[in-house]
Amino acid sequence: MADKQEIEILSLPVYAQADTSFVVSTLCSLGPDFFAHTEAPHRHEFYTIYWIKKGELTHTIDTVTHVVEKNTLFFLAPRQVHKMHFSKKVDGYMIAFPDAFMCLQEAAGMAGIQTDLFINNQFSSVITLDQEQEAEFELIVQRMLRELHEKEAGYETALHSLLRYFLVLAFRIKGASMAAVPEQFAAHNSSLFLHFKNLIEEQFLQLKTVSDYAARMHIKPVLLNEISKQLSGITAGEHIRNRVILEAQRYLYNTDLTAKEIAYKLGFEDPHYFSRFFKKYTQQSPSEFRESARTGKTEGLRLEI
Repeated sequence: MADKQEIEILSLPVYAQADTSFVVSTLCSLGPDFFAHTEAPHRHEFYTIYWIKKGELTHTIDTVTHVVEKNTLFFLAPRQVHKMHFSKKVDGYMIAFPDAFMCLQEAAGMAGIQTDLFINNQFSSVITLDQEQEAEFELIVQRMLRELHEKEAGYETALHSLLRYFLVLAFRIKGASMAAVPEQFAAHNSSLFLHFKNLIEEQFLQLKTVSDYAARMHIKPVLLNEISKQLSGITAGEHIRNRVILEAQRYLYNTDLTAKEIAYKLGFEDPHYFSRFFKKYTQQSPSEFRESARTGKTEGLRLEI
């Protein structure tokens, strides 16, 4: 394995040929710039949906590998580390958009959908479609392609609506339900939880405690913990800790940085404390995790975010 010290970060213009606010394309028409980046570990700065219609995709998200064939949807959040290997006869679609395209962080009605499809406990969603569902999604994607091609008046509004409908249908198929949350609090609590998850992504290297995040959100730490437990089953502190562990796992799996170098990158002043911290919550030392992950022996490992 060649020495690798960093994980590449890709912006949307790498994939977009014209309008960089929204991309929908068949996989076959994405061209060499797309396939040049797929097999090396990398991150996106944008939300991505892959729909594999024909052929096979081997997709590693963080350290978990999925092998899928036809009619499978993948949902990827910004900054996830992933790599893909496509079979020669693969075809399907890629939909990509930045957070600002739909203002997802501010849309209370979409907060639960975004949390379930993109920012869930496993930090990935894989959905297989039946024939009826395939036909419905195909109509939506074809309409997206038409709106992008023709760019008639109001086409961006149309794209917003089509994407929202696409996500709502996927959310329904995934079977997510917030029925246990009282209706009058569901949207508000879901929006707060989504804000918390986004803050973790942006600030986990700087903010270390529940109190730090609660202060940024202008709520009490006890309320943040209650919402987190209610919507995800684990405390806010566990989300913060697990995000740090996941980033360490990403570096261990995808780069050749030493445990000491990773510790400093993650804000640990004492590398020995980092190693103890990592082993306490994963039952493996950093070196043991790297060896088992790269030899495919991480079966049963759960990356809880």
